Amino acid sequence: MKKKIYILPFVVFIILVISACVDRHKSEQLLDAAELLMESRPDSAFTMLSSVCASPDSLPKALRMRLELLKAKAQNKMFVPFTTDSTMAAVAEWYDRHGNRSQRMTAHYLLGCVYRDLNDAPMALDQYHEAVSLADTTAGDCDWHTLCRIHGQMGTLFNKMGSPEYELEEWENTYATAMKAKDTIMAFNAYALKAYAYFNMYKMDSVISITDNVVRMYEGLGRKDFAAGHLPVVIDVYLHRKKYDKAKTRMDYYERYSGFFDTDGNIEAGKESYYGTKARYYNAVGQADSAYMYLKKLIKFKDNIQCAEVAYRELMAYYENQLRADSVVKYARLFCRMNDSSAIVRSAEAINKAKALYNYNKAQQTAKDKAAEADNYRFLIICVICFAVIAIVVPYRMYNARMRRQRMAYTEMNRKYNGIWADCDKAASDLQMMESDFEKYKAVKENEIKELKKSISAYHDCCIDNDVTENERTLRNSEVAVKLHLLAAKGDAATEQELSAVIALTKNILPDFYNIITLPKYKLKEREIKVCAMIRLNFIPSEIAVLLNISLQRITNIRSCINMKLFKKSGTKELDSRLKMLK
Repeated sequence: MKKKIYILPFVVFIILVISACVDRHKSEQLLDAAELLMESRPDSAFTMLSSVCASPDSLPKALRMRLELLKAKAQNKMFVPFTTDSTMAAVAEWYDRHGNRSQRMTAHYLLGCVYRDLNDAPMALDQYHEAVSLADTTAGDCDWHTLCRIHGQMGTLFNKMGSPEYELEEWENTYATAMKAKDTIMAFNAYALKAYAYFNMYKMDSVISITDNVVRMYEGLGRKDFAAGHLPVVIDVYLHRKKYDKAKTRMDYYERYSGFFDTDGNIEAGKESYYGTKARYYNAVGQADSAYMYLKKLIKFKDNIQCAEVAYRELMAYYENQLRADSVVKYARLFCRMNDSSAIVRSAEAINKAKALYNYNKAQQTAKDKAAEADNYRFLIICVICFAVIAIVVPYRMYNARMRRQRMAYTEMNRKYNGIWADCDKAASDLQMMESDFEKYKAVKENEIKELKKSISAYHDCCIDNDVTENERTLRNSEVAVKLHLLAAKGDAATEQELSAVIALTKNILPDFYNIITLPKYKLKEREIKVCAMIRLNFIPSEIAVLLNISLQRITNIRSCINMKLFKKSGTKELDSRLKMLK
């Protein structure tokens, strides 16, 4: 019974874990399904996301953040305005720590859309810029669809802020990224919206050129309705330039293909100001009745400030053409009154635009200042690190060098010390041997000398005589010869002055030998004479090569030439012994 009591909590725990895993798996499947529906049916996706869990807080953090991200994405696609930034700010912050670049880009884009709906243009643009910076345009799986929407949102914001230069740049970016995403309609629409930026920049030729291109582009797709939707701006340009035939052509195209008109010729709600455009055209070409008919249509919407202003202005022009001064005065007063009201609205809009642009520029400057400050801190940190490295490495290397020199000094001291002891022991042994048996000692030393000469002969092509003349000993022990042997041992070449000293020494100690090798009949060159002298001083070929700074093969060739010129013998065999025979 007790065992059952102990096991029961464990069983309950297992059941809860399994249940949680099942719920989580089911939630993930619903999120995946909602994400698939997001582009085509965002309303259905939103409904599905809302049913994922009765209490989202009970979900794991990663799943909850994904749920909130997808809900915001669906809400944005449904054009449902955001009313608070708290949720998306938390989502963006979480994905900054745990998400990949694509997820972070989407989170910041949606946070920008939140600030857009809250009418905080600078914050919205700041988030859009952050989202753009996170896009990895070099990756094969770059989310070009989201990226082109970000640039489109930025273009719309700059349009509202009255900044056509920035707006134009964003429409160009939208076009480029939409083409990467293979979203032709989005790309063409971005291209068409450039005309409105050029219109606000008073570049009317660009407006006409772009609109003509847009018509051709959309007609190529069989979408004349989309082409017609972008014509009002160019119609206004043609009317301003008094090119009424072209204006009429574009108006007919607009009315026929846009889909904004019913069978009676009435335009859909929100676009009634077009009646003023029609009246303006008919008034300009002298069709007063048609102009008046469209003005009567337009005046019905006088509650709309824009429609009333256009209607009173065109009625004033209409009655001016009819030479009815009283009506001109009436509508002039109405136009002035409405124009004042419109001016107040436009002034408020201009102030808001200027404020938004100021805030944006201020935010940009703040960002630049922070970036500069970060660069300064980074530079300071690098300098501190470099100083620390120098402060550590230089003393360490100096310490190592000092210890190395100290070890070398100790080593040399030990070598000398051991050498002195060895010499002392050898001297004591020699003394003991000499005192005990002098003849034996003499025989040992003579044998040592014989063996040493044998070793020396191995480096020459002749044997070293046991009986060495005083001149030979003087040559070998001379300061010049000793110095040159040391140079050769270190691998250093001799100077011309040192080589000349060899010739001078040979001339003084062995004049007969010198006179023979310098006889004109032998035609020995200066270098060959130097080699002969160095051979007599018991320098071996490798030493001569080092001292003359030439190759060993070159020394062999020189020796061969000397043997031929002096002794008529080919090769170098027995050259050393022959030269030693020259007294």
